[in-house]
Amino acid sequence: MPPRIKLLDQHCINQIAAGEVVERPLSVVKELIENAIDAGANKIEISVEGGGQSQIRVRDNGCGMAPEDLQLAVLPHATSKIAKIDDLNNLASLGFRGEALPTIAAISKLSIVSRRKEDAVGWEIRVEGGQVASFAETGCAPGTDVTVSDLFYNTPARRKFLRSANTEFGLISDMVSRLALANPSISFSLRHARTLVLNTTGRGNLLDTIAAVLGNEIARKMLPLEVEDQGIKVAGYIGSPEQVRKSRNGVTFIVNGRFIRSQLLYQSLKEGYHTLIPAGTYPYAVLTLTMPPAFYDVNVHPSKLEIKFKDEKVIFNLVSNSIRKTLLEARPVRSLQDKQTDYDPQNFHDYQKDQNYQNTTKLLSPRSRKIAEPHKFYSSTPTVADSWEQLKLLYKPAPGLTTDKSVKVNKELYIENQEQNQDKKSEQVNFEELRALGQLFNTYILCTDDQDLYIIDQHAAHERIRYDNLRQQLNEKGVYSQMLLIPETVELTIQEEQIMLEHFEQLNQLGFIIENFGERTYFLRAVPIVQNLPEPGKLLIKFLDEVLSKSIPPTQEKLMESWLDMIACRSALKGNAKLSLQEMDQLIQELGNRPNPLSCPHGRPTMINISKKELEDKFNRT
Repeated sequence: MPPRIKLLDQHCINQIAAGEVVERPLSVVKELIENAIDAGANKIEISVEGGGQSQIRVRDNGCGMAPEDLQLAVLPHATSKIAKIDDLNNLASLGFRGEALPTIAAISKLSIVSRRKEDAVGWEIRVEGGQVASFAETGCAPGTDVTVSDLFYNTPARRKFLRSANTEFGLISDMVSRLALANPSISFSLRHARTLVLNTTGRGNLLDTIAAVLGNEIARKMLPLEVEDQGIKVAGYIGSPEQVRKSRNGVTFIVNGRFIRSQLLYQSLKEGYHTLIPAGTYPYAVLTLTMPPAFYDVNVHPSKLEIKFKDEKVIFNLVSNSIRKTLLEARPVRSLQDKQTDYDPQNFHDYQKDQNYQNTTKLLSPRSRKIAEPHKFYSSTPTVADSWEQLKLLYKPAPGLTTDKSVKVNKELYIENQEQNQDKKSEQVNFEELRALGQLFNTYILCTDDQDLYIIDQHAAHERIRYDNLRQQLNEKGVYSQMLLIPETVELTIQEEQIMLEHFEQLNQLGFIIENFGERTYFLRAVPIVQNLPEPGKLLIKFLDEVLSKSIPPTQEKLMESWLDMIACRSALKGNAKLSLQEMDQLIQELGNRPNPLSCPHGRPTMINISKKELEDKFNRT
């Protein structure tokens, strides 16, 4: 006989709801901080013990609660953020889940102390396992102080799925960091085992907060971005293409003050960096989108980390185009000393110490940065006085941290070094002035303009030249098919076949002529534009896998651009190919005639430089 349906008691309902909202200590920290932000706090202090299982404490200086509101706050479905269901369409706060506090209380020992500024005393309520244990007056500062102890003490099965204390705290520190980036006007402090690991100024300067979270070296090279269109504003900072990593952890998206994750925004970011960074890498970026609440829905996921945009195409184009424009207007030549850095949130504490102390010493020998325009590289460094004032503010240690005198920034030494290089920075370096010196490993071209030494990757450089030539050919002659002398047989997997059939009309418009020959077997009779293409069948399969399988359908223009990328790579000069000096000089001059000579279509750099000053430093000639 099948079991009969029964109504659960309220205690069981609360614990199930807690399981949905409170997956781990991170969930508690996020809910409490968002409540503090909604309360108008400009200072939030977070302390964590035992990875959050032993204790979580969040203290703020917000508006506080009246005693009657404090009693209601721990009851299910009580909230001050919505009054009716229609309010969800215009929700401006970070959340509306009235059950957050009672569900946290159902699986922990909860204490809330709160006082409004106009009240003489505050009140404290204690809840254990969902039951109110006490409610009494207490002395306290204005604001709210929430302490969650013994998390999951009455649900031991949940504790078994938690990871180590260090791992859990790593997740917490990452979330607090992103909330700090989303709210630069709020001062955040985070302590773990009584050690201060994060402290932001709360002065409203996003770059200050980026320096505190990601480190001074990352913040120093970020590029500002701001654009507004159709009621949507995008602002923030993006990393230079030289600052890449192998994960998305350096990317933070914020919509109306809320940190979110969005596959659409990740793809628009990647599109903005297309051909400027290598495949499989991600830039640093902190971008804030401001728009009316009706333009998106934040309630598509219980954690409120994922949102759905009303008009995805408008968002995608606005973000990707603004990023692209910013990068092409300020494109640095890579120095030999540039490094790729990675940030692991689980090692947040050590990372912060490294950035706050070690990176400060790098100011003692600042390196000139060159920015690219078509055919020319030039410096965009501000005046010495302006530069010093900006860097002094950026590299100021966080409150509570001290630095040794030996690593403090020395203003006089900084200005002296800047002025010594001022004449060199103001000079323009032209491709026409470069001359080849020789070839290294039959792969890299060494050249100079008598000021710097440049090292050019011959494959990446020729790939850029081939790609731009193909683009010009496309613009002049339009799309056409090049018949293959011998049709190539292509065997596809089921998934590849479905992708091809879904985009068959687009492929035909591009210039592909494909005929079915049998079960998942096709004849490739023609390809767009190029002649004598080696292994066109394999290139078509790669095209299906890398381009057409994206969740955001590519436009016809993007499809053609990706096809040209692949052709340029296949037909470009390879490494281990010996060149004469004349051939090297010709390659250098052809590269200089490109609108974007500093990277290949796949984003790898075409050249790096070593300045005369850097060489002199290496040989102690200064």
